[in-house]
Amino acid sequence: MLLCLAMHTALAQTAGLAGVVVDAITGEPLVGATVQLEHPARGASTNAHGQFSMDGLPVGVLMAYFSHLGYGPRSMRIELAAGEVLQLLVELHEEAQSIDEVRVTAKSEARQLREAALPIAVITMNELQGTVSSINDALSKTAGVKLRTTGGEGSATRLSVRGLEGKRIGYFIDGTPMTDNSDFIDINDIPVDMIDRIEVYKGVVPARLGGTALGGAVNIVTRDYPPRYADVAYTLASFNTHRANTVLKFNQGSYEFGLGGFYTYSDNSYTMELPLERGHFERRSHDRFRRFVLGSGITSRCWWFDEVKLEPALTMSDKQIQGVEYNIQEAMSSGAAFLLPCNLKRDNFLADGLDFDLDLIYAYTSQRFVDKAMQRYRWDGSTYPPATALGGEIGLTPSDAHNLKHLFSSKLNLNYILGERHSVNLNSMANLVRGFPSDPLKERTLGRKTTFSSLMHSWVMGLCLESRSAGDLLLNQLQAKYYRYDMTTKQRSAFGHGDILDVRNVRNDWGVSEALRIRLLPELLLRASAAYDLRLPSDEELLGDGFLIMPSADLMPERSASFNLGLLFEHQLGPSRRLSIELNGFYMHLDDMIRYVGGLLQSNYQNFGQMRSLGTDVELKADATGFLYLYANATLQDLRDVRQHEVGSSVPNPTRGSRMPNIPYLYANVGLELHRENLFGGHGHNSRMLLGCSFVEEYLYDFEQSRHQERRIPRALTFDVGLEHSFMHQHLIVGLQVNNIANATVISEFNRPLPGRNMAFKVRYVMR
Repeated sequence: MLLCLAMHTALAQTAGLAGVVVDAITGEPLVGATVQLEHPARGASTNAHGQFSMDGLPVGVLMAYFSHLGYGPRSMRIELAAGEVLQLLVELHEEAQSIDEVRVTAKSEARQLREAALPIAVITMNELQGTVSSINDALSKTAGVKLRTTGGEGSATRLSVRGLEGKRIGYFIDGTPMTDNSDFIDINDIPVDMIDRIEVYKGVVPARLGGTALGGAVNIVTRDYPPRYADVAYTLASFNTHRANTVLKFNQGSYEFGLGGFYTYSDNSYTMELPLERGHFERRSHDRFRRFVLGSGITSRCWWFDEVKLEPALTMSDKQIQGVEYNIQEAMSSGAAFLLPCNLKRDNFLADGLDFDLDLIYAYTSQRFVDKAMQRYRWDGSTYPPATALGGEIGLTPSDAHNLKHLFSSKLNLNYILGERHSVNLNSMANLVRGFPSDPLKERTLGRKTTFSSLMHSWVMGLCLESRSAGDLLLNQLQAKYYRYDMTTKQRSAFGHGDILDVRNVRNDWGVSEALRIRLLPELLLRASAAYDLRLPSDEELLGDGFLIMPSADLMPERSASFNLGLLFEHQLGPSRRLSIELNGFYMHLDDMIRYVGGLLQSNYQNFGQMRSLGTDVELKADATGFLYLYANATLQDLRDVRQHEVGSSVPNPTRGSRMPNIPYLYANVGLELHRENLFGGHGHNSRMLLGCSFVEEYLYDFEQSRHQERRIPRALTFDVGLEHSFMHQHLIVGLQVNNIANATVISEFNRPLPGRNMAFKVRYVMR
């Protein structure tokens, strides 16, 4: 008893110190930063997550010193209480240091990515943090990138990179492919507060990301939070839109625990001009959207692996379906998904220099689509009979569809350092998708079975060899990929004629790419890349969705040959000021292009044929002064139909040489940000003002048949403004943003009207 009491007394007279060291501008953790105490003379270094800890320290006032190569040192006076473990967030500012006339500057991870051989744009947390803008706003201000929607919150979103869009563009969260998993979460749903950076790959997709994509990819990297952290934000926006998100995290010994989620609700009740009744305006009255996402995480660093992470998540959503051409008033969709991801990491796995990273995911999704209204509605409020005696207001048949899906996915990444300047990366991505669709109401109406279970296996293996020359003058990345998929289902003609057939489609193929970066001058890089690659059809394209899209078992993969040539000039204007100018030219020829084609009862995907893309983009970013940031970019992309004959026939193609419809060919952005500390006096305050302008030239949403064709989406010029002010050293942040401040008419793809002027007010509180 006396021994226990003595030990308790001794422990009570000591304290601990822990925390994380980050880049003050980007918020990125700094690996290998030095932490030094003066009395007692104790020291520590930060780990791969920028974290450090020391225990058994004396109570009282201590002086701590923090330093990292390429960053200005920082000292801090701290006071430790008995039994306390004090948590710190230490921000260091990047600065150039002169050592024997050799200039050394530490490079953040974002800057290292920008200097890679692959054409890439990186949007850092500093460009996102605290603003009320969405991922849509951030991506749409990037050269060569558009995120196009068909309406307000929860509407269909299509990511476009240099004119290629939809499922051709890879969508990843922390390197996990999400392109085919939009049942879980849409790219525009993720709160910007949870994002560390957004990587936009243009042309060649890194093999390490896995999956299959053509033309580009977007990888959203979520934040790595300090040991003790809480973040709560709420946004109130136009059209009765509400967004809330929160993150909680704490460490306990070698374990990390986290909980986070977000909720979105919107009536989407904006006024639109009816496409079939010009001059007639109606308020959208059946477009409510709700989505709830809850996730948790447990990370352990005390087992054999360096890191074991388990992150179960649940999503639920429902959306009313708003008609545009016709007044839809009852049809709606809903869905739920449960995800169980597990991640295992270990450096020097089985051999020195071999890093192991394995992701395992199980997901279960349930999707509903209900269309059984017993009357249809005109815009003047009058009604008329449904599509059939059993109801329905969309298409020719009613529907009460339910689609259950199981997904098993594994992604293995092995990175081996061959020497000082060489490394090899092996990536294996395997998926199994099992679908169980049903629609008894449609089958009762048609008098035959129309939905069938399906099974799909896919496997993509990528190998990348990266080599650097002495002095980092040359960087070369050579990639090769192997693709395989095997799908099984049953199929009947869309018109119901003939027997039910067993369908199986097995394909194997390959792709290769080469990327080279040459440092012409210390601040001038030349990048060239070429790829002969393909994209496997997604499970939705092959198997349908069980609702409106029928299987397309005979789809061929899309094959492309592409080339990119670019120049990147980056000049350091000061410790935290940078000038960046980038110019790119690109070319792609696409074979067996897959397009969505409408039908009488169900739609499907078909191989369209050949398309050619040629274009250029330019981007400028500059910290003009210590308080003024400027950006401007422009993209010109010319996509042409180069088919000689109509699909599946020898009939000459009448649209050969025509510009591909429904894709913008010229767009630009320009903007500025003003930021000052303590602008209105006081201490620990920071103010920002953002001004942005976006321009999209007029384009057609159908193939041009004559100069007088009316199927045009008009030119759009919009202006956005945002204000933000933070208090208490960025613990409390308030922001206001007004989009399309001039209330210009904006039309999206296929002549879909978008909201006019809208605004959002945001409050965020951070505890760290």
